[in-house]
Amino acid sequence: MIINLKSKHRGFVLYESILSLMIAIMTLGALQESIQLLKTIQKTSFRDQVRWHITQEKLQDVLGKAQIIKLDEDIIIYQNDPNKRMVLEAYGGRMLRIKTADNKGHEPIMTNLNKINIEKIQNLVIITTENKAGQKSQMCIINDP
Repeated sequence: MIINLKSKHRGFVLYESILSLMIAIMTLGALQESIQLLKTIQKTSFRDQVRWHITQEKLQDVLGKAQIIKLDEDIIIYQNDPNKRMVLEAYGGRMLRIKTADNKGHEPIMTNLNKINIEKIQNLVIITTENKAGQKSQMCIINDP
């Protein structure tokens, strides 16, 4: 008796092609999920870092050469121009803003904060913030009028 081990059909059987198609779909799905996650992480962390650095540079420009008149834990009154006093303050504990001393407008500097603390050690102004995620940041601004 002779047993023929060779198949008459060449190529894939239906279940083999379905199995390979399912593996390919699962691989593409996992890849798509990881790419979306990577984009989200990159967008949020990079954007927040850039915003924080821009804020620090702006405050250094504003407070660097200013004469500080009064400083408490949540407010700085400073003067760049002899006729114009400005206020950097923690507004409601959730926003850091700059306004004129006569309350004629304000400019939000940082928003969505949980805590803001302002202190001065010699010629160094330290602004400590805590965001809603509980992350703390310190800005050290050199005040050299």
